[in-house]
Amino acid sequence: MRSVPPFVLSMATLLVFGIASRPAIAQETPSWVGVWEGRIGTYPVRACLESFGDGPGRGSYYYMSTLEPISISEEDGEGGWIERTPDGNTQATWELAEFSGTRVRGAWRQGSRSLPLDLKPAAWEAGERGGPCSSAAFLEPRTGKGTVISEPRELAGWAYTRKTYHPAKSFEDDVSIESFDFAPEQPGDKAIREMLAADLPGETVDDDFVKCLAGAIATLGIDGDYSLTVKPTLMSRAFLVTEQNSGSFCGGAHPSNYTLSRIFDRQSGEEIDLFGWIGDERIDGEDSIIPGALRDLILVKWPQDSADCREYVEDTSLWSIGLAKEGLEFRPDLPHVATACVEPVLIDWNALGPFLDAEGRAGLARLRAG
Repeated sequence: MRSVPPFVLSMATLLVFGIASRPAIAQETPSWVGVWEGRIGTYPVRACLESFGDGPGRGSYYYMSTLEPISISEEDGEGGWIERTPDGNTQATWELAEFSGTRVRGAWRQGSRSLPLDLKPAAWEAGERGGPCSSAAFLEPRTGKGTVISEPRELAGWAYTRKTYHPAKSFEDDVSIESFDFAPEQPGDKAIREMLAADLPGETVDDDFVKCLAGAIATLGIDGDYSLTVKPTLMSRAFLVTEQNSGSFCGGAHPSNYTLSRIFDRQSGEEIDLFGWIGDERIDGEDSIIPGALRDLILVKWPQDSADCREYVEDTSLWSIGLAKEGLEFRPDLPHVATACVEPVLIDWNALGPFLDAEGRAGLARLRAG
């Protein structure tokens, strides 16, 4: 996964907050907003052009031979468009003789080199983000043609198969996805395997990584970054525990990184909410708050070498919970600036005794049974 250039992050921050802070004034959408196809010289290309209020237009295009997006933006008041590299340098210009809802025509220039540019509108429908740059018409030619590599692995003597997705060439520097599979033995394993398989791309515009990169294209005209690694950390007859590590830049104000434990019941195939072991289970959208006395115990055990992070940890009441043979692991939910401070704290079963409810005690008994 490549690093995101500082220029891109700065521009993303300005665009996100700049757009959000504008007054809600109804403005007519320019006729040229949409998906376009045609040629630059003899090279087939596809482009998307977007409008954001009274600011300069922005968009992206790619050559059908490479499928690598190139950022383009309107020259404010100049009547043309410019191509920029990720670090903000101009690499070419579009000098347009015609710019309407039915044709974009002119010259592509790079130094002394000049090629005719001629585009016509393509049919498109608004995607999840609404604009042409996140539409299927713009994204679909870039999807597909990846491969999944299977490799045998073991966890404490339990055999499973690592599944690594290698994306199409146009995504290979931006996308990293890994999950796993295993031989079913318990009644719920089939459902669990289906959930794990869903982490691997279906190679359509509905894939999570495509939606992520589409967000970066809609904002900045170039791909962002997306990585997802799902691996097993505990397997017993009763439970399968996975650790999900994700890192992405999808065109927002900053990248997103998180680590999440998921616990599956191998009898039912359902995912378990460990908050139900220490109190009421949560509902969608509910904050993940743990009892105050348990939080105090976690803070006592917080690693001493993380003293610089203690202020952030003490200020949060939101945590996630993971399952280990030795006890429960607690991770704080911290703001982006404190991502480096997020690390698990293990509370062993003896210390957890006073906090476990009936569901928690039953779960512990199943875990200890093997």
